[in-house]
Amino acid sequence: MLVILSDLHFSEALSTQIGPYRFNRNLQPETYQAYFSEVNQLARTNDINKVDIILAGDILEISRSSLWLEGSHCPYVNNDAVEPGSEIETVILSILDTIRNENRVFETLTLFKSIQDYFDMDVQVHLILGNHDRLANATPKIREVVREMFGIRGGSSPLDHYLIKYDEIGKPFCLIRHGQEYDPGNFSLDLRKIESIPANIASSHYGKACLGDIITCEFGSALPWYFEKEYGVEGIISNETLLAIYQRLMEFDDVRPTTAWLAYLFTMPGVGMRQTWQIIQLAFLRIINHLRDHEAFRETLAQSGIINGFLQMVINGFLKVGLFRRKLPFWVVKALMRLVSRSIKLQSQVTWARKESLVQDNQLGCQCVVSGHTHFAETALISGNAGNDRYYLNTGTWRNVIPATKDFKEFGRLNAITKIAIFLPQEKNEPLTDLNWAFKYMSGVSYGTHRPI
Repeated sequence: MLVILSDLHFSEALSTQIGPYRFNRNLQPETYQAYFSEVNQLARTNDINKVDIILAGDILEISRSSLWLEGSHCPYVNNDAVEPGSEIETVILSILDTIRNENRVFETLTLFKSIQDYFDMDVQVHLILGNHDRLANATPKIREVVREMFGIRGGSSPLDHYLIKYDEIGKPFCLIRHGQEYDPGNFSLDLRKIESIPANIASSHYGKACLGDIITCEFGSALPWYFEKEYGVEGIISNETLLAIYQRLMEFDDVRPTTAWLAYLFTMPGVGMRQTWQIIQLAFLRIINHLRDHEAFRETLAQSGIINGFLQMVINGFLKVGLFRRKLPFWVVKALMRLVSRSIKLQSQVTWARKESLVQDNQLGCQCVVSGHTHFAETALISGNAGNDRYYLNTGTWRNVIPATKDFKEFGRLNAITKIAIFLPQEKNEPLTDLNWAFKYMSGVSYGTHRPI
């Protein structure tokens, strides 16, 4: 039985606290413990003798951390530029250590390392990397530390980018990816014009920084960090307006759809758009001035397939001229954010799943494609010829989601947990049916403080 979950985003919490207020995104360990018990019961009921728990990417939040901002390095750097023993390797190891020592994460990782204690059958944990934990593959030491965090074997050997599970006769049955491959803004190889996606994409493409890395760092981490530098901790927590803006900056990348990002910042009750802009303008200016002299930014922009040559020239020219060193017109930010949101707009990935070579080849028998990345839970039929159903499943997320109304004028707040269990053909226990595999898909959202188990 395959149990697949992704986008847990275990993160450090030091940089998410301001005064007495904490913006800790990590779930309580009891949530995972309850899920393990649930999976164990499901496996026992169906006479399963082995469970594979697959962590399908963005499990560790390495890219979004203000610890990057305390030095000269940034997360939008290619993996092969991270040398063993280098300063940037030290930064990555420090971020991993800070993530591991966060109370909730520490207890959750302890559960993973002793996971066999919660199961009555053999259980094995697999880790696939996503775009937010891409740097976990940068050096042997980093890979060794990441494996130790979860109690996974393999030492310092490269971590996986995808996983294929086979049926009893050796045919590929299920393809599992994180899903950044289907998102040109977060993958260095633009697959939009490729008719058939190979299962084994060269690992070098997974190691390159992309536009999404810049967005995560500069708008996810840097905006609240610079905001705090401008107004100070006491100034923010003593002013309701500043605190409300700070909270929205912290929640920036939880907004869905991503095209509503800018609206979320500028639609606070009781605070006008212009007033909000006057307050956060200095933080935006700091980011613009920082990028102006950052070589890694220009290199990442140049190798990002989603930004064409003309736009790259315009952006670099805009930064080089430096027209807006002291004041940044609001129309400039609107144009910039419009470009950002369009570039990383996340939609259904079933169109991409249909292009997988393992799915297109009927002789191979791949009947299931699973990915995450978008934070949108989804099940979709890929094909159903002659009753041979093939499905695409999206693992959603295990973190908060801020949904927007269609006009982007109002926003809510939901907790999301998606649970997927797939039974392989060799685990079939219904001999009187024509179905040779099965899956259980539970996508739940909740409102308020009580999470489902």
